[in-house]
Amino acid sequence: MQAYPVDRILDNSATDFDLYLEIAGALTLYAKAPYKWARDELSRLLADGHKVFFHFTADLQKVDAYRLSTAVKIDTASPPAQRIVNLTDAAAELTRILYNYPLTEASVEKVKDVAGGMVQCVEEDRSCVAALGLLANHDYYTYYHSARVAAYTLAIAMQMSQRNKPQLQEMAVGALLHDVGKSKIDLAVLNKHGALTKDEWELMKLHPVFGEQIVTESLLAVMPREIIVHHHERFDGTGYPHNLTENELLEEVKIAAFADIFDALTTNRPYQVSRTRYEALDFIRHKLLKVVHKDAFQAMVELLGSEGKELKK
Repeated sequence: MQAYPVDRILDNSATDFDLYLEIAGALTLYAKAPYKWARDELSRLLADGHKVFFHFTADLQKVDAYRLSTAVKIDTASPPAQRIVNLTDAAAELTRILYNYPLTEASVEKVKDVAGGMVQCVEEDRSCVAALGLLANHDYYTYYHSARVAAYTLAIAMQMSQRNKPQLQEMAVGALLHDVGKSKIDLAVLNKHGALTKDEWELMKLHPVFGEQIVTESLLAVMPREIIVHHHERFDGTGYPHNLTENELLEEVKIAAFADIFDALTTNRPYQVSRTRYEALDFIRHKLLKVVHKDAFQAMVELLGSEGKELKK
């Protein structure tokens, strides 16, 4: 057994590992996983003289995931243009944790918190996503991709008149987790310079399935799961992993899929130099518009204002 300070547990957080207290010289199970901590419950324990919990050594990875995920700070006060950048930083750090530790209830709850923060920020000012250009030069595999896709997905959805906050939050959760299956693929393949071999490409195309498997035991709703497994499907059935067509995809999946393509085109990757946002939209209009959501394309054109004005003609 290993000790964990009581004051390192946060009110309203969830722990995925059993926690014991020493009472009368014996360890007694206090919080059986999964456990949701009520407000002020921990303060009462500290007031009663309980300074440490104990957990099984076998749960150390879950404990580390909890410690790291609860340390991620969520900006709720900055002006929208700065806040979306700060939230993207937080989401990127959270994504890094998700790639390196088991998916736990605590980390999923934190994903939902970040998603909620993004919804509020983008709702205040949809044009704040233009500030994400400040992050466009991060390496594709530095975890910022999923964070930007979530922000773009929300802005597009709101531009298309979606207003249901719980639904928007679920969309952001799905977008934040859409590439989590890549955690099962070797870094040598993910970061390879030059074209992938046939076998490497077939492995890469499995990441939506791997992602679906990773979240199987989580409490995610249907829609974020659909985003995770189907964000690479295309309207004409040429996508993967299930070759679905336009009428077989949820509207939210179509929007997230467009946001994924847009961010990929505007990000430096091992095998591709990034395009400007105008160049990306122009490329989509001429090369991809038949296989992606046209309304999402139009919404992004409108969101980017001066950068997209030539595409409105």
